[in-house]
Amino acid sequence: MNILDIINPIKACVLITLLFALCNLCWKIKMHRYLLYILFVVFITELVNSILVYNNRSIRIPFNISIVFHDVLWILAFRENINSKKMANIVLCLFALFSTINFIIVEITNANNYYTFIFGALLYVILFIYESYRQLQEENLMYFLSNNYLLLFAPVYFFFGMGLILGFKPLQVTGIVLFGQVTLYVFVVNIVCIAYYSLINIYIYREKYNCK
Repeated sequence: MNILDIINPIKACVLITLLFALCNLCWKIKMHRYLLYILFVVFITELVNSILVYNNRSIRIPFNISIVFHDVLWILAFRENINSKKMANIVLCLFALFSTINFIIVEITNANNYYTFIFGALLYVILFIYESYRQLQEENLMYFLSNNYLLLFAPVYFFFGMGLILGFKPLQVTGIVLFGQVTLYVFVVNIVCIAYYSLINIYIYREKYNCK
């Protein structure tokens, strides 16, 4: 077993970001709560997966459940920043239905539910583009400079990067070795996740004074 399966840059980013968030965010602010929930889900998932990998057990169930919670929480966070709550609720229902069917019927034998992740990513990106276009039409330029916009953009980068790499995984393209034992999949995932958590940490840094 490679030690990088247990300890890697992504796990370090998750832990550092969670600790930074706990020290600087306020539970009374709804956007802060959603972000903390997301970070807790990711941290617990990484912890459980590391234990299972170490013991040569399957990570299918906890990993795929975490995908659903991760995407749902981001959509709920986005819903707090748009006027069309009904549209966000419809998106949530569609994703919940699709992820359930995919888990128990379509990708039941797959370790990772690629379709669930890609579908959730697509729904979130559509919401993000829709709201950005609406704000642009209203010439609300301050919206694009707000800290909430920065936070809501972080998963767009994450979903786009991970969506592309997972979309090619069934074709074995991601197994190409770039250097040493580092595959294309590992390289892209690390780059995407480091950027994702960097944006979240910038948001936390900017928000830490709101609680004072």
